[in-house]
Amino acid sequence: MVNDFQNNDQFPIFCFPSSRSREVIIGYRLPILLSLLLFISPLLSTAQDDKWGKEGEIEKVEIVIQKERQITLPKANRNFEKVPPRPAEPIKPEITYSFKEVSFTTLDFNPAIRPFKLKAEPIAKLYGNYLSIGFGNYSSPYLDGYATTKRDKNKFYGAKLFHHSFGSGPVDGGNSASGSTELKVFGKAFTQSVAVGGFLGFENRSANFYGTLPGVFKGDASHQSYSVFNIGGDVGNSTKVDFNYNLKGGFSYLMDAKNSTENEVNFNFTSGYKIDEERKLIVDADYYLMARKFASQDSPIRHIFKIKPSYQFSPIDNLILTIGFNTAFDNDTLGTAKSFRFYPHVAAKYELSEGVQVYGTVTGDLDKVSLHLLSRENMWLNQNVGLNNTNRTIEILGGLKGKLSGKLAYHAGLSIANLKNFYFYTNNPTAPEKLDVVYDQGNVKRTNLFAEVGYSSAQEVKLLLRADYFGYSTDKVPEAWHRPTYRIGFTSSYNLYNKLLFDVDFIAQGGMKALVPVFTYKTEEIGTAVDLNVKGSYLVSNQFSVFVKCSNILNNNYQVYLYYPVRGFQAMAGISFSF
Repeated sequence: MVNDFQNNDQFPIFCFPSSRSREVIIGYRLPILLSLLLFISPLLSTAQDDKWGKEGEIEKVEIVIQKERQITLPKANRNFEKVPPRPAEPIKPEITYSFKEVSFTTLDFNPAIRPFKLKAEPIAKLYGNYLSIGFGNYSSPYLDGYATTKRDKNKFYGAKLFHHSFGSGPVDGGNSASGSTELKVFGKAFTQSVAVGGFLGFENRSANFYGTLPGVFKGDASHQSYSVFNIGGDVGNSTKVDFNYNLKGGFSYLMDAKNSTENEVNFNFTSGYKIDEERKLIVDADYYLMARKFASQDSPIRHIFKIKPSYQFSPIDNLILTIGFNTAFDNDTLGTAKSFRFYPHVAAKYELSEGVQVYGTVTGDLDKVSLHLLSRENMWLNQNVGLNNTNRTIEILGGLKGKLSGKLAYHAGLSIANLKNFYFYTNNPTAPEKLDVVYDQGNVKRTNLFAEVGYSSAQEVKLLLRADYFGYSTDKVPEAWHRPTYRIGFTSSYNLYNKLLFDVDFIAQGGMKALVPVFTYKTEEIGTAVDLNVKGSYLVSNQFSVFVKCSNILNNNYQVYLYYPVRGFQAMAGISFSF
């Protein structure tokens, strides 16, 4: 019964799909429910009586409820009428507008503003004067000083003084004494377009002919000195413009202790005209006049005039070409009639990448040789040596250079040159302590292979290492006398905590050969020269410091010229003062 009742679709009164449906059914079927209850009540009473009176059985009853009434609602009418706009009523009287210009002026306002002034930083103290004094073994006093003007953008001038001498040397004490002194005054003035400078100087270098060969000969230990008086000036651009130039001129007078003198006049001109960013015209010129006198006998006056025009341009990106020529005229021909010479000049530079450059040059030139030049190279020259210019007929040079990380720089290259009238030094047969100058009038081929690397870290560390190899192929001279075949140089400086400064220098060279003029002419190889120098300074203050310098620490009595050993270990101590 229960199942039939639950599954019968005719009884929707007991199925309420929603709360609203229940409200509708209850409202419209309440009379039916009441009639049903009135009808069922007697039956339930009878059944209850039968249950207790008889056997308690309930008869089966089937109730059928049918839904016949349907609820329908009329559709709502949602038509709304729009409110019509209110008609506009004219305004009387009509409104009129009148516009009047109003002039408005205000008084000038000048506020009294007092800007905040920052306290000016004090200008760092500038010390334009310097003096260093020291003394070392071999009775060697040392003096180095200069004085200059301070903070003047229109001009500067100053003076320099230097002296370093040795009262004794490596051979026979005072017989190998030497010294060097220099005094110079200089100045320069600037305008908006021109800079003009000049100088006046004196220099003296002295030494003794102390070269000896024990058991064979002993040098005369006579004194030799070279005194040079010079004056010069220059004029040029003070700022860079399209046309830049610089002209230098000077006069120098040299005399030695053996009755030799030489006058030299020189003019050097450099210029460049910038056509645009990629093109430039370059013109350089040099003139030298030299007059040498020995024992009151005048030598012929020697002239050299050179002019070097060239054109620089950039045909493609990162490539710079310079094409021109060098011409030279001189009257120093060694018996040949040719006095005018022409040399090609071609140079190229190409930027492989940022900071890396490859370059090459084909050129030639006439290299001046004078008593001024030779006496600086060799103090122990013989009297009245020959003076002839070197003709560098052609030179081919190429290399690679660049920088890494802004601190490391490198440079390597190769140079091959053909030289005529190239000079060498040989010991004189009758006075071996004096050296003659010998010229190879043939073709000397010189090869120079070099490489260098440098490192710089602000002001703390600076290093430079360079190695050179020299190869000589002589023509008229048997060997390249007194010319080294290799040289290694190292220079460095270290700054520790701005208190301790160290300078370390090292040089090694060898492969030199000399002609032994005693008894039989033979070739002797000069031993390797090794020299190590160290200087240490302690900054007591910004103005005062003390230093110790040690030279030739390895105590190597090497020879640069045959029979002339250098001094051994040298030590010097001193003070430096800025003011």
